Amino acid sequence: MKGSTHLVVSTGISLSISALLDVTLTPAAAAAAIVGSLLPDLDEPNGLLANRTFPKPAIRTLQVLLLTAAGLAVWLTRTQYPWNWGAGAVIALSAFASTRWLRQLLMLIVGGALTIGGTVYDTRRTAAGITLVICALVPHRGFTHTLYAAGLWCAALYWMAPQSPAVPIAGGLSYLLHLLADALSKRGIQPLPPLPWKLRIPLMRSGKLSAAVVETSAIGVTFILAWIVFAQMGGWKQWITP
Repeated sequence: MKGSTHLVVSTGISLSISALLDVTLTPAAAAAAIVGSLLPDLDEPNGLLANRTFPKPAIRTLQVLLLTAAGLAVWLTRTQYPWNWGAGAVIALSAFASTRWLRQLLMLIVGGALTIGGTVYDTRRTAAGITLVICALVPHRGFTHTLYAAGLWCAALYWMAPQSPAVPIAGGLSYLLHLLADALSKRGIQPLPPLPWKLRIPLMRSGKLSAAVVETSAIGVTFILAWIVFAQMGGWKQWITP
């Protein structure tokens, strides 16, 4: 399922269900739902969330930094360590790797910086940094597509907003809805590794007509549900400003 579909469906349905549960909604809850709808795919460097968080200008900046580092490695140690020509060449060549690999490297660098800096300034930054590092290293549809990751996400949201139950509820529901949507593909998900059981309801295949039909239907159901809850049932009254 495309990232944009995950964004609309998971966010819309999670906020609608939250309103039905009579949970007071806030902008923070909406933000948690939006992030939760895309967060499982942060393990895919070319996914929507990673692409928006680390756009092409950031990739170009990394390439310039790598080329600069290669030049400095060669120039500053050219007499004492001539073998650094080889190291410089490796660094320079890495600057021309695929966008996916460069974005993955950037996630590792930023994640490492946040992890280290957070230990001094804010533990929430450390949590964000560790998340980036993990997502950069694990395979797609691996750990982030498990119930363990969903539980950690809910726990993190509760830790960050203990006075606002709408935040972990909306964010957690959105994350779980993303997993459920991915279970509709032929590949499915493995929600409880190392247990080999897979949750798989093969209703669609990427790039096929079945995917377009399922995604369009899901978006339609989301808008209908949101209209009923927020317009017909007065769910809009659940919204407050911080």
